[in-house]
Amino acid sequence: MFTRSSLACVSVYLGLLVAGCGGSGSDLADAAPKGTTALLPTHITVDGRMTSTCMFNPTCSGNPYAPFIVFNDPAPPDGATLSGIVRLQARGIDMANVELLPATGYLPKYGVFGLSRDQFVGWLDFDTRTLPNGPVQVRMSAFNVAAGQPGAIEMVGMQPRTWIINNAAIPTGFEATLAAAPPAEARVSGTIRLEIRGTGITNAELLPASGYAPRHGQFNVSADKTVAWLDFDTRGLPDGPADLRISAFNVAPGQPGAIETIPMATRRWHISNGNDGSFTARVATAPMHGATVTGWVTVEVQGTGIKNVELLPAGGYTPIIANFVESFDGTFAFLDVDTSTLPAGPMDVRVSAFDTPPGQSGAREIVVMPARQWIVRH
Repeated sequence: MFTRSSLACVSVYLGLLVAGCGGSGSDLADAAPKGTTALLPTHITVDGRMTSTCMFNPTCSGNPYAPFIVFNDPAPPDGATLSGIVRLQARGIDMANVELLPATGYLPKYGVFGLSRDQFVGWLDFDTRTLPNGPVQVRMSAFNVAAGQPGAIEMVGMQPRTWIINNAAIPTGFEATLAAAPPAEARVSGTIRLEIRGTGITNAELLPASGYAPRHGQFNVSADKTVAWLDFDTRGLPDGPADLRISAFNVAPGQPGAIETIPMATRRWHISNGNDGSFTARVATAPMHGATVTGWVTVEVQGTGIKNVELLPAGGYTPIIANFVESFDGTFAFLDVDTSTLPAGPMDVRVSAFDTPPGQSGAREIVVMPARQWIVRH
């Protein structure tokens, strides 16, 4: 179902999953019947991630709950000092719910992870500013059923550890007003700047007139939570009328206590880029602007007619930081990037989708993730 581009990235991920089965690849070899190869058939998920079919067999994997499993994924170490937004990720198989919890017990719940369609990857942009400064003891647990459903099995993907929260004081309260956007009934094309201002803004999204999916864009937010902006590439939508609103929230996605305010009520814009709908794209998940990233980081793109997606510098096209894996039907692309291969410190990046394979001329581009700054921490 998936193209051959960037299979090196997927191969690394395959090794990670195989290593997670019993602890090491050699464990799998020991478990294989004598006289047979330890390299079992490859299983490819709906999202194109690959692992051994051994992972789905309790006897082969040594996991009585197979295929359900969660692996230790890099996260800030015990005793780390955290500030701002920190990207946390979980990896496993058949994860139906992943939560950031106290070291013991289940309340308060610090965050609920988003999940990939294949339930192999979970992510949480953990806003440490929701907690008081000082030590906090947390664990990350995965469950095989959705929250509230019976028969839950818990696996601890991150053993309890203590983090030291250290954030500068920011303005209190929560409000957001519109600062910049095209008027209702405007004809728009190319990239348009959307901006809101206020206090306590942690997340802002460009959404349909009603509901929360699909999300057409996620705003960058200033460190003091007073300004949020989005350079929205309208080429990601087909030509014609689009009814959209802007919603702002006081917490990051997945964190409890969300309050929504609507600084821009529904407006109809008339998209005019010469796009008949054969090529559309939007980012489904990526670390937020200003997020600290460590270990593996997942970025996903959804749309139509997608032939190539690249993680690029904020300005320009070289060097290509990483290539995504794209589905043959052009509706999905993902990237699992190992941040240990990136230079430590601030990194300004964007994600662009194209309607032709790499290296072919005449490509149309959609900037699905405008420039964001990530803080790479090794």
